[in-house]
Amino acid sequence: MKINEEINAPELLLIDEDGSSLGKVSRDQAMYLAFEKEVDLVLLNPNSDPPAAKLMDYGKYIYNQTKQVSKQKSQAKTSTLKEVRFSIKIDEHDLMVKTNKVKKFLEQGDKVKVTVILKGREMMFQDRASGLVDKVKVGANANLEKGIERAGNRFSAIMVKNK
Repeated sequence: MKINEEINAPELLLIDEDGSSLGKVSRDQAMYLAFEKEVDLVLLNPNSDPPAAKLMDYGKYIYNQTKQVSKQKSQAKTSTLKEVRFSIKIDEHDLMVKTNKVKKFLEQGDKVKVTVILKGREMMFQDRASGLVDKVKVGANANLEKGIERAGNRFSAIMVKNK
């Protein structure tokens, strides 16, 4: 934004500090009014005819803008990806404990990557791995973001909260 001496338009549509229009004034007269009220002359819309300018405290305006942006950043919830690993030899109680952990992560707004790792001869039971992922999905009341993916001896699926 152009302020004070950076403005080179000969005529401006001037707006006062409280938002009321002062009409068309020359650049010099607008600069004089800004100097008299101890504020800055800020060009708002350079494309209009005549360009629109406002009398305001520019430093205070910039401070409020940065404060507002930082407030929006702090209020924004970023979801992270958590991972919970399983084995197909997991006991029923351990499965329930880990499923509750998945449910807790989902309630906090995070996505959860459920990974089932097969070791050695367990590779023969690939259908059990997908069945285990389905059990966790039902137990945590979740939806799959994508289908179950296989990468070597790992079966994984990303779960999101059920709406």
